[in-house]
Amino acid sequence: MGWTSNDYQHEGYVAEIAPDGRLSGSSTSSGILFHGITGHYQPAGESDPNEEIVPHDLIMSWRGACTCGWQGELWQRVLTPEEADIAMRKEYVPLGDAAYVSMEVEDAVQEEWHVHIAPSEAILGVEAAAKEHRQAGHRLDKTVAAAKAAGASWTDIGRAAGISRQAAHERWADK
Repeated sequence: MGWTSNDYQHEGYVAEIAPDGRLSGSSTSSGILFHGITGHYQPAGESDPNEEIVPHDLIMSWRGACTCGWQGELWQRVLTPEEADIAMRKEYVPLGDAAYVSMEVEDAVQEEWHVHIAPSEAILGVEAAAKEHRQAGHRLDKTVAAAKAAGASWTDIGRAAGISRQAAHERWADK
């Protein structure tokens, strides 16, 4: 399961890490799919000719990843429940089970990813406000032109716009 930023420029997910350091792309019932053929693992087959399947038991770590290339901090697989420690980024997943992290770890990775995308998410707000500002400016220009055509004085227009008569005249007289 992944997460998408509001601008659709980022998609984050928890990536399994192969013993050779590659990040996963997806999974199957028999293991985790990794892009690239090393010859050390079973080929994924005709449907994914450039991928191979790494067995779940060989996955010993995870990290957050994003389609932009960002990678989060490493999470380590531990082999006993006593070794598990979320604060130390240690997740217990028994051998023989699918190598998927718990919801608690997935939530922690998602929070880390949100910190990564925060600047671009904030820029979306700036872009939206700037667009609204331009639209309001165009609407104000048209409304002032209509008021002037209807006989309003620069004093009245300036007062309505919260500026002086002279500032209103300088801003809109040539439009």
